[in-house]
Amino acid sequence: MIEYGFWDSWLAVILAAIGTFIWRFAGVVLASQIPPHSPLTAWVNTIAYAMVAGVLMLMLVYPTGILAASGLDDRLLGLVTGVAAMMLSKRIILSLLCGILMFAASLHLF
Repeated sequence: MIEYGFWDSWLAVILAAIGTFIWRFAGVVLASQIPPHSPLTAWVNTIAYAMVAGVLMLMLVYPTGILAASGLDDRLLGLVTGVAAMMLSKRIILSLLCGILMFAASLHLF
């Protein structure tokens, strides 16, 4: 295994920052050129929602860190409770609190 030195690590961070900045800058420049209700805007929103859903499912099914100590059933119960609260109340803070409280209660009671 190759060990990276001090300058190698900083070079990697700087190159990653430049790569991220290029796409963000392009997004800022192009966003003013795209009409808000165009099919391209709808496609970009769809991709963004799909990425968020993918990360959520990755955290749910293959958690890392302290979340990995909980069972899949506990995480699913919190998710289902949060989604149900969102469907019933249409309030994000309330649904987040319901999901978190159900997850915590599931960990301690079951």
